Amino acid sequence: MRFSIDVIGQALVATMDGDLDLHTCPQFKEALTEALAKNTQVKHLVLDVRNLSFIDSSGLGVILGRYRDVQARGGKLIFVKANPHIKRVLRLSGMHRIADFVDSPTEALERA
Repeated sequence: MRFSIDVIGQALVATMDGDLDLHTCPQFKEALTEALAKNTQVKHLVLDVRNLSFIDSSGLGVILGRYRDVQARGGKLIFVKANPHIKRVLRLSGMHRIADFVDSPTEALERA
């Protein structure tokens, strides 16, 4: 999986491309954790998943862990442009109860 992480205001924006699974999670988790530690002003986690093709329970676990980090800062978890398959997995896992789903990065940053 390829990913990029940017800080925009109080939001940590991660853009993902490929599969978030057991093999790719450690690097992604480390990068998110490091970015959150370095950027103490960050309150919100925005995950641009438009190019995410697969996610398994390991990926869900990484996201849930980072959600807890931003929740402790009073922030939100926001998913951008989830395709129908990814959105279904996220909903089945209960992510729709704790996160917002939006159609654009601009909308995500407005909600953050």
